Amino acid sequence: MRLTFYGGAGEVGRSCVLLEDNNKNLMMDAGIKLGEKTEYPLIGDMELRRIHDIAITHAHLDHCGYLPHVYSKDAKPRIWLTKPTRDLMGILLSDYHRIQNDKISRNFSGREESPDSPRKDRGTQRLFGIKDVNAVMQDARILEPGEEAKGSDFRFTLHQTGHIMGSAMIRVPDAGGIIYSGDICMRKTRILDGCEQGLSARTLIMESTYGKKEDIIPSYKESAMKLITTVNKTLDAGGHVIIPSFAVGRGQEILMILDDYMRSGALAQSRIYIEGMIGKATRIYRHNAYYANDDIKRRILMSEDDPFKSSAFHTPTSKNREDVLREPCIIVTTSGMLSGGPVLFYLEKLGTDPRNKLVFVGFQAPGTRGAKILAGERKIQIKDKEIELKLQVEQIKISGHADFNELVQFVKGVKGLKRVFVIHGEETDLPEALGNQYEVIVPKLLETYGV
Repeated sequence: MRLTFYGGAGEVGRSCVLLEDNNKNLMMDAGIKLGEKTEYPLIGDMELRRIHDIAITHAHLDHCGYLPHVYSKDAKPRIWLTKPTRDLMGILLSDYHRIQNDKISRNFSGREESPDSPRKDRGTQRLFGIKDVNAVMQDARILEPGEEAKGSDFRFTLHQTGHIMGSAMIRVPDAGGIIYSGDICMRKTRILDGCEQGLSARTLIMESTYGKKEDIIPSYKESAMKLITTVNKTLDAGGHVIIPSFAVGRGQEILMILDDYMRSGALAQSRIYIEGMIGKATRIYRHNAYYANDDIKRRILMSEDDPFKSSAFHTPTSKNREDVLREPCIIVTTSGMLSGGPVLFYLEKLGTDPRNKLVFVGFQAPGTRGAKILAGERKIQIKDKEIELKLQVEQIKISGHADFNELVQFVKGVKGLKRVFVIHGEETDLPEALGNQYEVIVPKLLETYGV
């Protein structure tokens, strides 16, 4: 048996690891890396066409965004995932298709270059059509947590990771047990229980987004209280609070925090405007409340206190968002790293007023507009305008990932573990922290290892 790292090695993005044993194979995640230039797993078309099974850990595009590209190559693998992952993946892949076509329209100034057209001379092998998105969704096979995949090359099960709704690690019982972690969160949040622990495996392939010793995230309660304090202070001063967030996972947790503290009276009464895909994702969360923690299920089943349908939640009533701009309020909007979406409209309209505040709650990848602003840059380009930001900027870490100490804790909780592959991170101190107890490997892209 062998593992090949086609993506996610030494980087955050395009997660893609292939497990093989003679003619059997299982691809674990098929992600992309979005940025100025989209990056894909380093696997050839012929190799793709021989893939039999792909297991997806969760719906974020850095773990599933390559699937429609796979189908565009006439590959037809079996796709395995949880129900919430399938539902959330549907809206994210559709949005990714729209973004792709928008880029094509801008680049070719109206020429018919859509991947949905029958033309073959598109100048790239990486485009896909909506038919490919639909094929992915139609072929997806749902697994419940703990249920063994039937009909796949490898036997495997999915186990909850607490990262976003439906997120799961993959456990293959062969070769003494192999676990591919996906993204994990150890702590209980407003919506989800923490990662399942105590599984057995000889080999672990583990994320390391926060793999540096200094990557220590405050407790969930501490971060929530800090958020409420800064929001109250801004609203009291007559300002707007802009919270850029990832549409799936972080957005729902932020909404639950704001609503809970507003209900308790700790947060001033205010309208909470929901922008971008956060609203669609929240409705999917509500439809899949069975996969939430017991607190959420009790609130929905035993009372009329449905946390996903708060009276504080609103959407703008007009295209120019006059109602949002009129008075102090809270705006939870995409995109989390300020790469696009409604947040750019609000920065243009509200960014020059020092009473307003921009609150980052998630990871800002190097080179993104969000990372530059956090580093102190205050002049940003939005379309053809240069905006000088005068609003306040703050960062409050409310993460869906395990921090450094929690990653070490997770590793030590795996029974019978001998070897750890550290991926999905740019820098890591985990080999130093774990090297006395385990064989720790930080693989490079395209490297293959025996299992």
